[in-house]
Amino acid sequence: MPTADRDDLAAAFGAAGRNHPYLAFTLNSLCNLDCVFCKPRCMPDYGHKDRPLTAADYAAIATEAGAWKIRKAHCSGGEPTLRADILDVIAGLADGLGPDAAIGMTSHGNLRRGLSVEQLHHVGLTYLNLSLHSLDPARSAAIMGGGDPRTTRSTLDAALSLGLRVKINCVLQRTYLDDAFAVAQLARELPVAVRLIELQNIGPAQALFDTEFITEAEVRDRLQGWFANASEAPRDQLGVRSPGQYLRPDGWAGSIGFISNSSCATCSDANRIKITPTGVARPCILHNRDIPLKPQLADGTLGDAFAYLFQAMLDRNTNDAWQGFHYVDYDLRWDRMERPEGTPVLHLLPVLPTEAAAGLSCARASTEER
Repeated sequence: MPTADRDDLAAAFGAAGRNHPYLAFTLNSLCNLDCVFCKPRCMPDYGHKDRPLTAADYAAIATEAGAWKIRKAHCSGGEPTLRADILDVIAGLADGLGPDAAIGMTSHGNLRRGLSVEQLHHVGLTYLNLSLHSLDPARSAAIMGGGDPRTTRSTLDAALSLGLRVKINCVLQRTYLDDAFAVAQLARELPVAVRLIELQNIGPAQALFDTEFITEAEVRDRLQGWFANASEAPRDQLGVRSPGQYLRPDGWAGSIGFISNSSCATCSDANRIKITPTGVARPCILHNRDIPLKPQLADGTLGDAFAYLFQAMLDRNTNDAWQGFHYVDYDLRWDRMERPEGTPVLHLLPVLPTEAAAGLSCARASTEER
């Protein structure tokens, strides 16, 4: 890929007003927990089709991404720490993107024996997103199908002591709303960003959606005392470049963010290049603009692949499959969904019926007006 062409595409991306892209890797589909809204084990072929990229593949992709001035990579799953080569994967991403790169991971924090936050940090991890939906062990196990929130809290404390940025992901459910609020209050004393995430009407969560879904707007109303004198925490200070809004209540050490994929459309602000365990890069989840990277790795043509990805992301504002709703992550965890080339994945849309979505007010606008 000629440098001039690469620079022209990168400049066009910047002129569109988007944050620069980052790499979002799904490292595996395996998980040793079983969250009620995810339930990876419900897949009939669970774990049998990952055929994942190797640590060397991740390093090569990161090296090419670095040439495109990409300086962030995020790893999720499944549970990424179940990969035996996770330290090699993180090291390869850090080396490829360069010394100023942000390398992160989403984990439930119950790390397997023999793996520590210290080891992950040593090879290049700079931030950690922890899934934590209740501080009560029994209620947490009911949500997550196992694990121990006290262990997650120990992982959190270890990460903070090492200087890692920490975000906490907490999915909102009506039955467990007080649990979510208790998790959010960790940000009173700790310099963490707690992200309250709306339930999405996809996958296993469809069975819960009608009774458990609660909007960001309603949660804000319930927590209006916290937010009365809150200031907005700039995303760049939190190391956050994906869609969302973060508020720091007066006197709190940390912040509370909202990821509201069901009630607030943020597709035009999205900047993730998603890459599946088998190396399929997806610049858009709602429309099949996928490109497999394994042939590009074999042929030494990753530069052409990234040119395609940047252009596809530029074209996403005019994606007919968007329909005003955020893209969804569900099918990214596995490579199982049929995605006919050039065909919108319309059976996943809309996230809410059109008439219901029209009646949902995204709480962001009213907050900004205030």
